[in-house]
Amino acid sequence: MTGDGMEFWVVYHYKMTADDDEIDDDEFEMSRKTVGHYSSEEEAHNAIIRMRNLPGFRDWPYGFRIVGSRANHDVWRSGFGFDDDDPDV
Repeated sequence: MTGDGMEFWVVYHYKMTADDDEIDDDEFEMSRKTVGHYSSEEEAHNAIIRMRNLPGFRDWPYGFRIVGSRANHDVWRSGFGFDDDDPDV
């Protein structure tokens, strides 16, 4: 990552479940947990290693994602919507 602002990495864990009722229109529910914020990508990977065998996380061991970000940086500078040409999406 490059640019202004302190760089950091966020580890998220996603879990997706299906609704098992009798209706034909099955719904999926996704939950996201923020595991933590880390000063390096290596520290983020180390967090995943520490967390992957804990209750809840171990049931979805491939649900971890690392996302790089910057402090003091506005992401949605022009608001939000569904425009495919929006550079902030």
